[in-house]
Amino acid sequence: MTKLKKLLLACPLLVLVMAAPAVATPMSDPGDKEIKITDPSKVVVIVNRDSNDIAFLDVETNKIIGSVFLGRNVNPHMAMMSRDGRWVVTGGTRANKAYIIDVATLTLVKEIPVDFAPEHLAFSPDGRYYYQGNPDGDSVSVIDMASLTEIKRIRGFAEPLNITFTPDGTKAYVGNYGAHWVGVIDVTRHELLKKIHVGTVPGIAALDPERYLGEIKGISNVSIGNDGRYLYAADGDLGIVGVIDSREDKVVKTIRVGADPWRAYMSHGGRYAVVANNGDETVSFIDTEKNEVVATLESGPDMMGINFAAHKAFVISSSSGFLYVYDMETLKPAGRIKIGTNLQIETATTDTAEQKLYLASSTDNSVYVIDAASEEVTRVPNVGLYPWGTHILSSKDNYCH
Repeated sequence: MTKLKKLLLACPLLVLVMAAPAVATPMSDPGDKEIKITDPSKVVVIVNRDSNDIAFLDVETNKIIGSVFLGRNVNPHMAMMSRDGRWVVTGGTRANKAYIIDVATLTLVKEIPVDFAPEHLAFSPDGRYYYQGNPDGDSVSVIDMASLTEIKRIRGFAEPLNITFTPDGTKAYVGNYGAHWVGVIDVTRHELLKKIHVGTVPGIAALDPERYLGEIKGISNVSIGNDGRYLYAADGDLGIVGVIDSREDKVVKTIRVGADPWRAYMSHGGRYAVVANNGDETVSFIDTEKNEVVATLESGPDMMGINFAAHKAFVISSSSGFLYVYDMETLKPAGRIKIGTNLQIETATTDTAEQKLYLASSTDNSVYVIDAASEEVTRVPNVGLYPWGTHILSSKDNYCH
């Protein structure tokens, strides 16, 4: 979160929508609408920041089925589909609202006022709750998907970004980018139970003022292993990954990685946590059985995401327009894929067959479909203005910036 962004979001007009939670009137009744999507697993959800809409792409034809306009000056940031495929939810960064879309009819059914700058979000495993992070409000909104209302606003965070639920749904772990700790939420009571500090912040005498007295680069995400026991929290300022045991909610090991790690991305088999280090343009491969770095490889600038398919890792270098490819069996570089020149590429999702990647490219309003095996690239243009991210139901690579 940039200081400029915070300043823009703090303007008086937006303060008007920071009122206490309210029940919004349904935008329309989806019951009398035409069914447009019969199989929600066969679409790619596209978040279009500047056209303020959520678009839906058919994976078989690469054609846009339709889109849902959210309103003026909404700037949706991330979208996620409920596990039953019924709903898509998103937070409007500028509107300070959460939006709920009926997938079958592509109908906006609810706007829910939340806190400042809602961005990243997650569904509880049973689909009952939608947790919306509000980084500029230092809070998490709890939305009940039965009543489609905000039932609680959990405070006490420091620029909360991504939210990770345990497989049993009893706890949620929140990365705080404005601090060096992970918040633990009791989902039964929707309360912040504990703060887990991942490392020791340097004393004031040892600080580099230009680096440390400015904006903190803390923890953007807490990534969870396949068995649900260990979580991996990368800290940007400290250059470490804290390994958290979810049974005890404490750090059991600290792993040194590269400079300014953004987050850890879990390989589909669960063997590796791959960390994008934007400070030195490297990726660190952590063996999750040993909980140690087993390879550090050169990569590109401004890494925004990592996807896995066809026994490869695809690292998105946002400003360079390249995907850096790594062989996950040998942990060696396997070349680069050029998406385009003078492009800003964003994040991607992988299909459930783990054969294709759907990459958002904001500056040319496109989604690029990458065949993971052949590495052939197909452009789908005109998906909306400034596509910011993509999402596929049940994909193992659904994430945001």
